[in-house]
Amino acid sequence: MVPDHAQRDLIAETAWSLFLESGYGGTAMSDVAAKAHVSLRTIYRLFPGKPELFAAVVAIHRRSMLALPGDYDALPVADALARIFQTDLAPEAERQRDALMTMFIVECRQFPELMPILHKEGPESSRRLLADWLERQRNLGRIGFEDADLVAGMLMDVVFGAVALKTSDFPAWPGGRDRWSYLRSCFRIIVEGLTTRA
Repeated sequence: MVPDHAQRDLIAETAWSLFLESGYGGTAMSDVAAKAHVSLRTIYRLFPGKPELFAAVVAIHRRSMLALPGDYDALPVADALARIFQTDLAPEAERQRDALMTMFIVECRQFPELMPILHKEGPESSRRLLADWLERQRNLGRIGFEDADLVAGMLMDVVFGAVALKTSDFPAWPGGRDRWSYLRSCFRIIVEGLTTRA
C-alpha cells in the first residue's frame, strides 16, 4: 500500500501539470484522479477540496523557489544564499518555474480566493524558513544582525520583489537577462553588511 505522504506528493505533482495545461478553473478533481491513477475517493480523502490541492501545488512550487531547509553551513554565506535561491537552476527547470508563476498570477486574478492560499503557502512560508536559516547563521557567528525576519524579507524583496510590480501576465524578474549575476552581486553586497566584524 502506498503511504499517504507519497500519494499526496504524486497527486500534487499531477495537479501541477494539469493546472499548467488547463488552469485551475479548467481542471476538475476527477481529471487529477484519472491522470494520477487514483480513485476520486482517495483524492478527497487527502485533499478535501480543490483549494487544498492548490495549496499543495504552491508548497511544491515554494521548494523550486527556495531550497530550504538545507545544510549550507560549509559554504560562504553569499554562496549559500545563491544556492538557497537556486541561481544555478537548469534552463528547463527555470522555464517550468516561470510557467507555474505565470499560472498563479493569471488564476489568482480570476479566482481571488486563491490569493491568501498562495501568500500563506508561498511567501509567508518561505520567509519563515529563510528567517530560521539566517537565525542559525547568526547563532553560529557567521553573520551579525538583530532581526532575522527583517533580513529575510529584505533578501526576498531583492530576489522576488520586482515581480509583483509588473503588470504583464509573465513574471519579470529583477536583473533582467543578467539576473543571476545581478543576484550574486546583491548577495555579496548584503552579506558584507551582515557579516560580523572583529
